[in-house]
Amino acid sequence: MKDNKAKTDYLNKIIVEPMDIMQFLRESEDLRDDICPSVGKEIGKLLYFLAIYSNSKKIVEVGTSIGYSTSWLGMAAKKNDGHVITIEIAERLINEAKANIKMMNLEDNVTFIHGFGENIISDLPSEIDLIFIDSATKSYERLYEVSLNKLKKGGLLIFEDILFSVSGKRNIQKEMMNDFNIKINNDNRIEKSFLGIGDGLLLCLKR
Repeated sequence: MKDNKAKTDYLNKIIVEPMDIMQFLRESEDLRDDICPSVGKEIGKLLYFLAIYSNSKKIVEVGTSIGYSTSWLGMAAKKNDGHVITIEIAERLINEAKANIKMMNLEDNVTFIHGFGENIISDLPSEIDLIFIDSATKSYERLYEVSLNKLKKGGLLIFEDILFSVSGKRNIQKEMMNDFNIKINNDNRIEKSFLGIGDGLLLCLKR
C-alpha cells in the first residue's frame, strides 16, 4: 500500500495540468458528495495522449460530470482541429460543466448533449474516432455495442471503472462488471488492453 501511494504521489507531482482550473475541478470532485469523482490526472493525461496520438477529430464522451475529463479531451480536439460531443444525463451538471469549459476557452471544441449515452450515440453519424465512457456501469454492455457500431475501423473505445468487478460496493455490480470484462476479453472484433490505473481502464481498438 505504501509503495502504491508513493507511486501515486510521484505521478501527481510530475503530471502537469495545463490550466489551474483543472486542478480545482479535480480536487473539488473529491470533496463533493453530489457527484461521483471522474478520472484523475493520470487517466486524464492518458486520454489526451491517446487522442493526440490517434489524431482523433470526432470524439464522444459519455459521462461529463463537471467537465474534468472533458477538458483533457477538449484540449486534444482543439490541437487536432476536431470536436468533442459530451453526453450527460444530469442537466444541472451540464450547466456547471459548460461554465467550466468556457473558462478554459474550449467552448468552440465541445458540444454538450443531455440524455442517455446509448440513445444519443445511436443517432450520431458513424466513423467516430474515439469514444470515452465513464458513466453508470449498468449501461456498459449496451454502450459497448452501440459505440462499436459507430466507431471507425481503427477507432478507440475506452471504458473507465472496469475494476468495479473487484472493488464494487455491491455483489451484483461486481458480477455485472466481471461478466462485461469477460465478454470484452472474448470479443474478436477488437484488440483490447486492461489497465489497472484508477478504477481500471479498458482500451479497445476496433479491427
